[in-house]
Amino acid sequence: MPGLLGLVQRALLVSLPNFLTIFVAVGLFCALYPLRAGRWRLLACAGTCLGISFASSLFHTAVTTWAISQFGDFAAAAATIMFFVVVLLACVPIAQMVFEVSLWDAVFCCTAGYALQNLAHSLWETLRFLTVPDLPSDNPLSSASQLAVAAVVFLLGYRLLVRRIHTDRLEGEGDRRTLLVLLGVIAVNIVLDTSIRELYGMGALPEEAFLLLVLAQLFICALTLYLDYEILYSNRMRTDAATTRQLMADERRQYELSRDTIEAINVRCHDIRHQVHSLSGRSGAGEEFMRSIDGLISIYDSGVQTSNPALDVILTEKGLLCSRKDIELTCSADGSILSFMSEQDVYSLFGNALDNAIDAADAISDPERRLIDVSVRRMGQMAVIQVRNFYEGELRQEGGSLGSTKGGGLHGYGTKSMRLVAERYGGSITFDARDGLFRVHVLLPIPE
Repeated sequence: MPGLLGLVQRALLVSLPNFLTIFVAVGLFCALYPLRAGRWRLLACAGTCLGISFASSLFHTAVTTWAISQFGDFAAAAATIMFFVVVLLACVPIAQMVFEVSLWDAVFCCTAGYALQNLAHSLWETLRFLTVPDLPSDNPLSSASQLAVAAVVFLLGYRLLVRRIHTDRLEGEGDRRTLLVLLGVIAVNIVLDTSIRELYGMGALPEEAFLLLVLAQLFICALTLYLDYEILYSNRMRTDAATTRQLMADERRQYELSRDTIEAINVRCHDIRHQVHSLSGRSGAGEEFMRSIDGLISIYDSGVQTSNPALDVILTEKGLLCSRKDIELTCSADGSILSFMSEQDVYSLFGNALDNAIDAADAISDPERRLIDVSVRRMGQMAVIQVRNFYEGELRQEGGSLGSTKGGGLHGYGTKSMRLVAERYGGSITFDARDGLFRVHVLLPIPE
């Protein structure tokens, strides 16, 4: 009976705080992903944590004692290391059971969570060593202080790391090879942590060396968390850069296609108009009928003329789209001001702005507010570009984009593409939404 009581006491006061903090830290990162349906999953996770705690106590009192008697003190360290590695690997399927997370995202959550937990544990070890080094590990005060330190570290970890990952939408950006390296780093950290404790427990490690190694381990955990974030951020930057390059290449091809198509349509419409006028003189068709035919042709033959070929193409193309959607597009633009810009950049800048404006205007039910206004003017040595449109719904900021709850506003990669174009010419771009009116405002310095 005393042996059983000792097993329960160790499980509740030593093992449970350790594994509870591991599961909570991993869950902190897994919370970036949706929970799976079914409360039984959470109950199973809690039961697993409790079961591992009792298994750890049994392992320590039985297997470790046997290993020491058979192979010496270092065998206990090896057995403990294997146990914690198995626990770390077991966290991956447990995370997938509770959260809608892929295998590699689960690996990221487990490595980051374990690093955060180890950071908290190393900090607690340091504080305990400096204040009450003789406090037994199975003392309730020891367990309470461990949980208190972990709570503070987890709160800071959430505010400084987890929340930033969520705000920047970096979840799911882990690279497999890098995650495997991080998993190896965590495994080495487990070896270091266990070896330090065993050596200190055997009296083979001076107190100064023990404190120094614990502080080094604390630094390694903090560095691992920092690298976790930097890896996600750099992966997202590479993905965004590749996507932006692809979009710009697509926009260049689209511009060339649109330019050639509109030119061909204009030539054909010009020929058709002459043929219709010739036929009308011979057939005696009614004047009203001929006006309707001429009007239909004029829709395609009345391209916008701004003295900038790329701007003419995009305004003509979007003007036809607005006509089909019963959206009024007005334009007051001196395209010659933008002669310092490449045709592809002009097409990209105005194309993205007008695409978003058309989406917003198309979601408006009031026909008098289905309006888009484009202006290009010179102000001193600055080219001032403005695209205005009405929108409905509340605007929201999400993942670097600004959009309304009804589909209007700016979308992520389009916004980035426009910003890149403005910055390429040393200019700036701002987005403003007030009183149901959305405005894109671009300032570009005109070269001498």
